[in-house]
Amino acid sequence: MSDAFPASSGQERMWFLSRFEPDLAVYNIGMLMPMGARQPVDPRRLEQAIDLVVRRHEALRTTFEFRDGQVVQIVSPGAPPTALTETDLTHLPPAAAEAELARLARADAVVPFDMERAPLFRARQVKLAEGDLRLVIVFDHTIFDGVSSMIFMEEVGECYDALGEDRAPKLPELPIQFADFAVWQRGRLSGEFLETELAHWRERLAGVPADLALPGDRPRPARRTYRGEIRLGAYSPELSEGVERLAKELNATLFTVMLTAYASVLSRWSGIDDIVVGTPIAGRLLPETEPVIGMFVNAVPLRVDLSGAPSFREAAARVRATVAEALDHQELPFERLVEDLQPARDLSVPALYQVMFNLAVRTNEGQIGNGTAKVDIQLDVNMRDGRLHTRLEYATDLFDPETIERFEANLRTLVEAAVADPDRAVSALRVLPEEERQRVLALGAGAPRAAPGTLHALIEAQAAATPGAPAVVSGDATLTYAELNGRANRLARWLRHIGVERGRPVAVCAERSPELVVALLAVLKAGGAYVPLDPEYPRDRLEFMLSDCGAQVLLTQRHLSPGGPIKAVLLEDDHDLDSGDLEPVTGPDDAAYLIYTSGSTGRPKAVVNTHRGIVNRLAWMQETFGLTAGDVVMQKTPTSFDVSVWELFWPLLQGACLVPVRPGGHRDPGHQRDLIKRHAVTTMHFVPSMLALFLEEANIESCTSLRRVVCSGEELPPRMAARFFDRLPGVELHNLYGPTEAAVDVSWHACRPGETVIPIGRPMPGCRLHVLDGHLEPMPVGVPGHLHIGGVQVARGYAGRPGLTAERFVPDPYGPPGARLYATGDLARLRADGELEFLGRIDDQVKVHGWRVELGEIEAALAEDARVRRAVVALRDDAPGGRGLVAYVDWTGEAAQLAHELRTGLAGKLPPALVPQAFVRVTEFPLGPSGKLDRAALPPPTGPGRSDLGTTYVAPETPLEEELCALWGELLGRDRVGIEDDFFALGGHSLLAVLLITRYREAYGIEMDLRVCFELTTVAEHALAVLELQLGDVELDDLLAEDADG
Repeated sequence: MSDAFPASSGQERMWFLSRFEPDLAVYNIGMLMPMGARQPVDPRRLEQAIDLVVRRHEALRTTFEFRDGQVVQIVSPGAPPTALTETDLTHLPPAAAEAELARLARADAVVPFDMERAPLFRARQVKLAEGDLRLVIVFDHTIFDGVSSMIFMEEVGECYDALGEDRAPKLPELPIQFADFAVWQRGRLSGEFLETELAHWRERLAGVPADLALPGDRPRPARRTYRGEIRLGAYSPELSEGVERLAKELNATLFTVMLTAYASVLSRWSGIDDIVVGTPIAGRLLPETEPVIGMFVNAVPLRVDLSGAPSFREAAARVRATVAEALDHQELPFERLVEDLQPARDLSVPALYQVMFNLAVRTNEGQIGNGTAKVDIQLDVNMRDGRLHTRLEYATDLFDPETIERFEANLRTLVEAAVADPDRAVSALRVLPEEERQRVLALGAGAPRAAPGTLHALIEAQAAATPGAPAVVSGDATLTYAELNGRANRLARWLRHIGVERGRPVAVCAERSPELVVALLAVLKAGGAYVPLDPEYPRDRLEFMLSDCGAQVLLTQRHLSPGGPIKAVLLEDDHDLDSGDLEPVTGPDDAAYLIYTSGSTGRPKAVVNTHRGIVNRLAWMQETFGLTAGDVVMQKTPTSFDVSVWELFWPLLQGACLVPVRPGGHRDPGHQRDLIKRHAVTTMHFVPSMLALFLEEANIESCTSLRRVVCSGEELPPRMAARFFDRLPGVELHNLYGPTEAAVDVSWHACRPGETVIPIGRPMPGCRLHVLDGHLEPMPVGVPGHLHIGGVQVARGYAGRPGLTAERFVPDPYGPPGARLYATGDLARLRADGELEFLGRIDDQVKVHGWRVELGEIEAALAEDARVRRAVVALRDDAPGGRGLVAYVDWTGEAAQLAHELRTGLAGKLPPALVPQAFVRVTEFPLGPSGKLDRAALPPPTGPGRSDLGTTYVAPETPLEEELCALWGELLGRDRVGIEDDFFALGGHSLLAVLLITRYREAYGIEMDLRVCFELTTVAEHALAVLELQLGDVELDDLLAEDADG
């Protein structure tokens, strides 16, 4: 009669997995048993030898059942005689026979066992040739482990020999069976001992990263398939000897040295210095367990701390201490630890650790792969025959073989570097073999190219070539190339007359118009560098920029003239001066323009770009897209964005036509559609968030003249690209990348239908894009790092900010003497095909609807309010209305109105896109283990504490209020909107405000300024604003002032 015993914790876990994934053989252990000098093997005697071992070890006669709410192991008193499956391959040539043996072994290893049916192993004898018989045997891991495999082979061999010699096998006595151990273990894991062990591991693993997130070739599937493969490798005898020598020098084991190296490479690949590595432990602490076959093995998590840039020697010492501590607490089964810690359950991610490491004391060359992987990557190492052998088991859902080959090469290279210099920081040890290092650097370099000239000189040449061709068309007005050049020359002479000299900044504040184009070109001809000021910016910001850039002259339009001490030149005024070209005073290395970007200190900073950089950028654009005189380019980007530079000047360099959109038109998809049709526009640019609005506009399929759309400024989602190709078939879509500090764009990717990831492409000629580590060494292919830009397009730096310039523009170790790299702050990775993927930021800078935003600038603006103790701003996917900015504020004022007041205050200081969509009142800010702010742990903006919520519903009273409530409800996806509801509290944001203004224009024939939406935020306030705008002659400041008075 069979006996029933409780299953061990490990057996319970494997039993559960067998029910959860019944078709998987994740825990099958397969091996090729060498018969050695016993050849030729007697098959019948081999079966009898196996029978003796099966009768000797209860585990080999065990099955499992679920009884009374628990898993039990059923030990059968006997077992039927072993019948080996026989396969004869003697008819095959030797090489083919070996290949077929490997196939058969793999086929046996991938078939799962039914844990309720004995036996939980299967064996096959394969005859390759006369006198050459091999044994393939596969066990279910629930009854077997790595030590068991050695016991089994030794005992089968001894029994085989004893049967042949007609004697009793010489085998050690078995004081216990595995079931005895399982019962003992359950008693052991209780009371004070269990609590002590759990307390230790809770403390040791507090705050560990939930997912190592190694960069894979594919996203994790929603549910693990456990599919895997194996890559074998071996170090040279010289390097193997060096590793052993290093272990002795460090007073460490081979295990410690190789685990340190492994964790160092994992840290480099993941960007995390807190690495948790699982390692199997034999689990045979009791001497009675040593000769017993069974599943004793346990797994313990080793937390490797690589923070603080330790040397390899220091890191190895930390690992040695970690391993010793873990061995002191190895008895707690891994399953009990997971049960106690309760990590977030995710079917796609292994719990607690995603990587493993194991030192095989004996050879595992006979091990059979079963096509599975328990974790993302497992490294097994083994020293034999004077060489260090490696075995990498990896999840094929995540990694391609080429990626694991690179991982193996990175590990070997780092080991070489550690052997050569163990006192070097692990973060500075090279991981790229020199040949691969040079290849990676070459992939990041665009073709060498020098594009000489200055912007204005090239436009002068084009004007001479096509004087009568239309250069700028706005409404019914047209400027030919000759007229544009002549007007710019007259204004340039006036600028020189009033003191503009070579390199002097000249501010330009004008709406999109032919006059704006004339002004910018005139500044360049005069020798100056233009500084664009957006008329929609708050007055405080404009005044700061004017003061900060040092401009003595402001070119502007009469209705925008600010007054004050600065010398204002009105663009409406005509200057009766010579219209011929001026004598040039600037060259390619002189400044062409200064554009302000967000600053982390609370103040924007000006980037100084040269003619050489932007001319190189526009030369690439022409070589790639081939603009002709028949092309029409829409100019819709505000001049405060650097995209405006190519929109303005590229067509003028090629004899094409430039069509500016009307003021405010850059936010109106309907106006853009109409402009495309009216002027046969062929080329235009979109920030992806604005492209999304355009793609939902009606009748854009009628824009048949459109040939190409360029996207930049934000990540381009694959879904949006798919929508683009669906609505605009035949139109090209191009994804460009580049910061203001590198002449607009430095890389390019031509999008194709069906792409699941949209990369940022390859570097443009004259540019270099390198993904580097903290020591400016190139990262391996596929591994995230800090994107740096080199080449001719790199800006001079930040005007008047030498410290910040030195911090961001660093010496270029891969360029000519004196060259610099711009540290973008962007996280990227180089793909195997040479294209780059943008992965996010490494600091607190974010992109919002194309705006480059330093969160610190918004936080500093919030802190100016005396009622704010502290403010933190985060970019959240769960913001009301979708991805956007959320402000978390510890304030002392009245909660009901302060969110509105803060928003209104920010609207007077910051551009609309920088004003948060929601405000959350908090009293404490979450901190990470290091004591730093943990932005990811901030509460969701839709939960308790939302200061925007809680207003009482007030029904509309007038027909206009009813219309506006209905319009808001449709736009914001709300069933009911009251007249006191706040636009932003309901999920509104800057882009939805743009759509709201468009709807007002269509419904009421009014032009509401975007700032009204930020300062007047309720339906009631908007109803009054609509009425007053319909009456006409209402200035924005008057409208806002009336609201303040009312």
